[in-house]
Formats: sequence, structure tokens, C-alpha cells
Amino acid sequence: MNINPLIISALSSLNIPVSANVYTGTAMEYITFNYADERPVLYADDIDGLDETTIQVHYFTKGNPQTNKKAIRRLLRQADFSIQSTQEFYETDTGYTHVVVYAVIDGFVLD
Repeated sequence: MNINPLIISALSSLNIPVSANVYTGTAMEYITFNYADERPVLYADDIDGLDETTIQVHYFTKGNPQTNKKAIRRLLRQADFSIQSTQEFYETDTGYTHVVVYAVIDGFVLD
């Protein structure tokens, strides 16, 4: 299940660059995301019919992360994700605060 467009669309209202896996731009604030796990969770007639996908959304900022951290969680929920956890780190080598939001979504397999 490719949920990249769903994540990008869900977070687009933040007006922060969002990209899968790696951000190569020059913005001082940006979001990347990656698939942490993807597995079938529902079977019928020996065929997997429903996948559960866990993602990690990484928000990097040199400012206060609190407002956008809450907004990221809210926007993901509105896009039918369930939030599993949120972590916040300060990266001394870059000066960025790094927020990681773990979220899960279920979707029917269309293959």
C-alpha cells in the first residue's frame, strides 16, 4: 500500500517541505517520513486483504517544535492514522530539534 501521497497531502497545510525518506532542500524546517513496518493483518481465502502500515514522521526545526508537533499529530489523525507515540530529541551536531511521530494506518490491499 503506497501511502506517500496521503502523508504529503495530510501535512501540506503546514507549509513546510515534506518528502519521503530524505530532504535535500535548504529550508531550516522540514519533514521527512519513512515506512517503519508494513504487514498483512487480515486474511480471507488464504489471501491477505488488509495491510497495517506503521510510519515514522520526522520533523526537524531550529525553533520551538511544540505547535507543529501538535499539528502534525492532529493532521495525521484527520487522515485516519492512529498515533502510537511521539519522541523529541535535540541534535547537538546540527542544532535541530528532531521530533519523531509514529503512526499506523490500515488499508485494503488492492494488488
